[in-house]
Amino acid sequence: MSEKQKSTVDTTAIAVSIVWTAILAGLAVWGVKNEMAQTERLSIFQARAFFQEIVTARAWNAQHGGVYVAVTDRTRPNPYLKDPARDVVTKTGLKLTKINPAYMTRQIAEIAEKKQLVHFHITSATPVRPANAPDQWELTALGTFLSGGSEMYDFMKDEDGKTVFRYMAPLRVEKPCLKCHSSQGYREGDLRGGIRVTVSAGPILAVQKDAVKKLMIAYIGLWAVGLLGIYSGHRRLKKEELQRIEVISRLQESLGNVRTLRGMLPICSICKKIRDDRGYWNQLEAYLKEHSEAEFSHSICRDCAEE
Repeated sequence: MSEKQKSTVDTTAIAVSIVWTAILAGLAVWGVKNEMAQTERLSIFQARAFFQEIVTARAWNAQHGGVYVAVTDRTRPNPYLKDPARDVVTKTGLKLTKINPAYMTRQIAEIAEKKQLVHFHITSATPVRPANAPDQWELTALGTFLSGGSEMYDFMKDEDGKTVFRYMAPLRVEKPCLKCHSSQGYREGDLRGGIRVTVSAGPILAVQKDAVKKLMIAYIGLWAVGLLGIYSGHRRLKKEELQRIEVISRLQESLGNVRTLRGMLPICSICKKIRDDRGYWNQLEAYLKEHSEAEFSHSICRDCAEE
């Protein structure tokens, strides 16, 4: 096989290998991105569910104009609730204090945070309670809501360096809310603030990492099998090419012999014998039979027959 022919076969194998690698790499990147998108979708779904649970509980509380609970060391009267009926005493002497939606949300958040489940933070651009003031991320989210946005979310690091998923959606003023917030100039449908939901991203990211690992193993295995197939085909192609070249070489050699037979042949002008390469004189029939595939049959021409 000539160097040019070898180069063609090798170049083709290399080109196919590169294309196969590019296709598998593209599919792998697409698969990883799809896994990451799936993780984000699941995180959003989970955070939305937590948010809606809080909103539903707040709506129930607001519809009842607040809920009275017993005053304890852990549940003190809300100093930010301006309501003349905030504190009451039953006929039996039990002291009760009104829990409004904001206070209820804060207590639920404290319980959830202690159990390390999820963290809630109610916030507003104009908070009544200083601790409800927004941080920079929440302030950006509130600006998004004022522009018509419906939610904001992101993966980020918390104070301890752990990855968490933050989600925030707006709180709109509804009719029951006006009992407490009408004095602040709010109208039904106005943006009151938002609730930020923070969920630990560790478990879901661990699932994502495991899924990506399995995906990469599958693609690497498929890539290796493909390269093995390409290598096997390359070897078979080179072998077939070599056989083809050998056949062509034999044919060319045979054609060369035919051309030699058709060239200048030393022949006796009297007996018609032919001299071979070794200098021996051979009968015409014997020489042609040896150097070609011709077969002879003997007869007498008309002139010889008459003579």
